[in-house]
Amino acid sequence: VDLNAEHGLLLLRKLERMRASEELTDVVLLAEGIPFPCHKVVLSAFSPYFQAMFTCGLKETRGGEVSLRDTPAQSLELLLDYMYRAELPLSNDNIQGVAAAAFLLHVDGAFRLCQSHMEARMDASNCVGLYHWARDLGATGLADCALRYLCQHFAQVCVEEEVLDLDAQSLGNLLGSDDLNISQEEVVLELVLRWVERRRGDSQSEAQAVQLLRRVRLENPVRRDRREWPTPPRPALRYGMETTDLLLCLGGVNKEGVPARRGGLADLSFCFAPHARKTYYIPSPLRGCGGMGQITAGAVTRDNNIVVAIEAVDQHRMKRVDIYRCEKSWVEVCSAAYRDMYALGLVGDALYLIGGQMKVRNHYIITDSVERWSLKRGGSWLSFAPLPLPLACHCAVSLKEHLYVLGGWTPQDHPDDEPDKLSNRVFQFDPGRDRWTECSRMKYSRYRCSTAVLNGEIYILGGIGCDGEDRGQSRRCLSSVEIYNPDTDTWRAGPTLPMSLLSLRTNASNVGVLEGKLYLCGYYKGAGRHEIITKEILLLDPADNVWTVVERRAAMHDSYDVCLVANLNPRNLFAP
Repeated sequence: VDLNAEHGLLLLRKLERMRASEELTDVVLLAEGIPFPCHKVVLSAFSPYFQAMFTCGLKETRGGEVSLRDTPAQSLELLLDYMYRAELPLSNDNIQGVAAAAFLLHVDGAFRLCQSHMEARMDASNCVGLYHWARDLGATGLADCALRYLCQHFAQVCVEEEVLDLDAQSLGNLLGSDDLNISQEEVVLELVLRWVERRRGDSQSEAQAVQLLRRVRLENPVRRDRREWPTPPRPALRYGMETTDLLLCLGGVNKEGVPARRGGLADLSFCFAPHARKTYYIPSPLRGCGGMGQITAGAVTRDNNIVVAIEAVDQHRMKRVDIYRCEKSWVEVCSAAYRDMYALGLVGDALYLIGGQMKVRNHYIITDSVERWSLKRGGSWLSFAPLPLPLACHCAVSLKEHLYVLGGWTPQDHPDDEPDKLSNRVFQFDPGRDRWTECSRMKYSRYRCSTAVLNGEIYILGGIGCDGEDRGQSRRCLSSVEIYNPDTDTWRAGPTLPMSLLSLRTNASNVGVLEGKLYLCGYYKGAGRHEIITKEILLLDPADNVWTVVERRAAMHDSYDVCLVANLNPRNLFAP
């Protein structure tokens, strides 16, 4: 491979020297009256346009000069540097000229570089202009990309000045789209009014404004005679108005990719919209790593980014923790050293790996390690203040910019103790101060329980545990619900579960909160060797404090890994 690369570089350097000294050049390109001596064979190698020109016997090429009327000299010079030197220095000043020249001359490799440059720098302030420029040029791939970005970020695009420069027809075409990602139609009305205000006094624009206002999908407040005017059909909802909060039961693919026994596909995960009682499916995060692994934790950011941690194995059978984020598909964003039975915390845009079991000098030990990774800045994992004591199989939730760690296992204090003991302790972490403080203890020591935040309080449900501090007393499955108030640092008993139950095998929570109600999605009745998940969805409405069954046979996988809540658009999901 190195020999081929060296050979290619040698050829490029020789050709560039020959071009500079006009040695064996057989054609001159003219741009803005400036001559560029070149080799036909090099131009033909990089451009089907020139290849066709030089092989079809066009009279323009017989004299050895080709005039390129619509190509700026600077853009042509950069394209020739790309061909002869494998260099294409792009900037905001030259990108449009180079891209247009590359597209018109069919220098496809250079245009792909220009398109990548433009897409990487696309934002709300330039996507409208880029879309119309690419469309007028005929670069449909770039135009489609800009239009998708424009629609997805339309709420931000609306406040930019660029969109106000559009003519009435272009703006009208845009406002007619169902794909605009807005949550309120008033955003569109406000944009039209700003467009009209900018053209105040222009009689033609005022007439066009009437047509634009018809694109606004709001009820007309003016009364009409119903006998004279039939009720118009309700306009289709725009993309951003179709989003809904969903319970996501992610995971469920085993090493062979075997489908769940009761419906569903191996590479899809169950989603449930409680309000409409509708089922959808989302691609499993395990699809990205070939199904070889298990989701061990997950979280959803304030910006609705879904993040999961997957226990993965490389070709040398070495384990690691991979972090994936859901964009249009699942994309790996970083990896961390292997640990299991840990908790994943999220505050703002920072992920925390908390405690768990790690391998140290060929021995697995329960650790107090805390590491943080920034979803916004990336970089590497950074160590933060350790837990006050080593923990595994514990829970973590975030509330008011703080992390709370509850329950779990902790190593023995004395040689005669149990190999591990359960914890009823609760710790609060302040990321700003990098400091842990202890809170009031729970009534029960427990693990494999579920946690959620509802109305500013922390709920902890079920699990395996014992009453009070673990001093070697027998453990049992719990039906207990405890509720913590961070303002008063107190615990109180919540509505007891209909039965004793455990959360998921991964120790991740199987509880999600939607619209001020708590949903428990599937559970295990005992910790036997042949555990089978019970596919019920239970609801707790704090208004009446009573558990009710929402679904008896939900179409989740027989063993899913983590329950999350995210706001998604059904258009992007699979229907059963």
